Amino acid sequence: MSIPVLNMMNQQTYFRIRVKKVPSSLEAEVTELSFEYGCSGLSEALNYVQRDLVYDPEIRPQRFHDVDVFFSEKPAHSFFEAIRGLNQNIECQIIEEDHKDWLEEWKKGFKPFPLVGPYWVVPSWFESPPEAECPLYIDPGMAFGTGTHATTQMAAALIHRTFKMKPPGATWKVLDVGTGTAILAILSKKAGATQVVGIDIDPEARRVARENLSRNQVEGVVISDQLLEDVREGYDLVVANIIDGVLLNLKNDLDRVTKAPGFLIITGILEVREGTFIDQFLSDTNLKIEMRLAKDEWVGFLLSNHCDL
Repeated sequence: MSIPVLNMMNQQTYFRIRVKKVPSSLEAEVTELSFEYGCSGLSEALNYVQRDLVYDPEIRPQRFHDVDVFFSEKPAHSFFEAIRGLNQNIECQIIEEDHKDWLEEWKKGFKPFPLVGPYWVVPSWFESPPEAECPLYIDPGMAFGTGTHATTQMAAALIHRTFKMKPPGATWKVLDVGTGTAILAILSKKAGATQVVGIDIDPEARRVARENLSRNQVEGVVISDQLLEDVREGYDLVVANIIDGVLLNLKNDLDRVTKAPGFLIITGILEVREGTFIDQFLSDTNLKIEMRLAKDEWVGFLLSNHCDL
């Protein structure tokens, strides 16, 4: 059997075996066989479609799949013979690739930048530049929220504008739903919140968020293990930078924890789904739109709950 090899010479390399034309009925056998030969993992590009706003993709059935199998060393020839023995139409391609620390590679392009007003995002491994009047020190780790995404930038802009409307002397409590790196929680505290609570279903995000709180030495911000459905307290401002289908699933709880009068900021809504989303999200609530922002393919809203601005 002839096997094409793409060789990228480097002492620190790994091998990616592209196994092509795998019948769906043989996926389990290919997986089991690969691990028997010492692979470190597999990946497959799935064909899926999302038919509605509920963020549950539907996997489209396929007769054949391409599977990438990863090895630290080039597998023995018997591995390829065994794979071919499952089905004579299966093809294999060997690709030798350089090992990279992808987090370190990504860090090279993440530099300090202005977020909104006087607030700058400063990666934790940088010194704050002189022009950064109010730095937010962020190390994203494996959590969402570096401040570069359009939805995070819109949420930051809406937080900044909302706090400009806070009456002098008013004490506002903020709930950041899906806090990620805690970038919006930290911004809210620096913008004038009395107390901020950040929640996230991902324990790794909560760990990263707590580290970022320590980096910024902010007081009055707590990262809670609570789920939104278990939150019983009302908040003057609730922030939810989450994909639109999940926002719909959380609609009743987001409405419930927003005080009257109070505000709710939602971002993560694709512009092409805006009309349908808003109709569903506002139905059976006392929320009304006070402000709309759009950036790239996304939109975000500041909503009020029985509040005249």
